[in-house]
Amino acid sequence: MCGDDLLVSIGKSIRHVVDTIGIKHVALGSDWDGAVRTPFDGSGLVHLTHHLRTVHGFSEPELEQIMGGNVFTFFERTLPNHQRMMENGGTVVQE
Repeated sequence: MCGDDLLVSIGKSIRHVVDTIGIKHVALGSDWDGAVRTPFDGSGLVHLTHHLRTVHGFSEPELEQIMGGNVFTFFERTLPNHQRMMENGGTVVQE
């Protein structure tokens, strides 16, 4: 679970980055596999989402971007052969 101090710190950081460079450049990392130590596990995301909505005023579409939409958009734009892979039912296309 995510403690209150941690929520405040993460929430302020996310709000600062959004206000500084824009919502399209903010996303949670994917370090949930144990390779990197994180301050809470996936079960704490509900608390973080609630905090971002109620304290920092993020809308549902903004939360969707922060919680994964921006990462998906980034990969969609930058992964090689993405369009061909999607046309092939998600199968990686070898050159």
